[in-house]
Amino acid sequence: MQLAHHPTHTRGLPVKDDMRRIYDRYFSSADYDARYPHPNHSTLQALWRHGLKQARQVLDLGCGNGRYALPLLQHTQAHVTACDISIQALFGLGERVRHHPEWHERLSLVHGDAMALSDATCYDHMLLLFGVLGHIETRSARLDTLRRLRELAAPDCKLMLTVPSVWRRRPLEALQSWWSHRQTRGDWHDIHFARTIDRHRVRFFYHLYGLNELRHELKLSGWRVTHAEAESVLPEWWITPRPWLNRLDALCARACPAAWGYGIRVVARTA
Repeated sequence: MQLAHHPTHTRGLPVKDDMRRIYDRYFSSADYDARYPHPNHSTLQALWRHGLKQARQVLDLGCGNGRYALPLLQHTQAHVTACDISIQALFGLGERVRHHPEWHERLSLVHGDAMALSDATCYDHMLLLFGVLGHIETRSARLDTLRRLRELAAPDCKLMLTVPSVWRRRPLEALQSWWSHRQTRGDWHDIHFARTIDRHRVRFFYHLYGLNELRHELKLSGWRVTHAEAESVLPEWWITPRPWLNRLDALCARACPAAWGYGIRVVARTA
């Protein structure tokens, strides 16, 4: 196991320090693990359905403290490159694998964003889960991220990503954003919301996606969507602390149209 430190970039410029500080605070507190103690069962099962158990090189961009990297290390023989802008998240992941020396040679930790990844490795599977793409503040930066992943993709690579649905996520903030942008014709899919972390009130950015918009951005970046489905029906912070509800929601998500899920999950291949 190795940790590579790199500058974090957005549109070729360093990511705002406050974004790093927010996520470092989040992952160093007990709040994150209390809110999301387990993977989303539906997404975990989707990984296996789409061939991750046969993966050789996996990139988990926005890995956090190992929500999906740990099951990959446990259930596959793949080498996992876990990348995150939060050093505290990576420290947490490193601590979780410390007692599993058999995993150390199959895990590389990268502190940074997609631009920090080395050109030396091509990946047959890539993960951009937990709405990470939606937390990138500008459309050009989101496209840069998707294009960077395309550059690092092996032939016939699979990319699985999840984004927050514009029709289900944060309706009050979305309505406020629509109202404030009705004259300027700005992008009302861009919202800010507040959350208390370690007794501090902090603001997060989210870009809420429609399915057609997501397909279009992927196409512009050299990807083609081959599968789309609902990530969950209920909010993840409801279901991940409750295993029975997590599994029940996974069953319900199968019957839910992709665009109407709490989140949208797609699989894309290199175009």
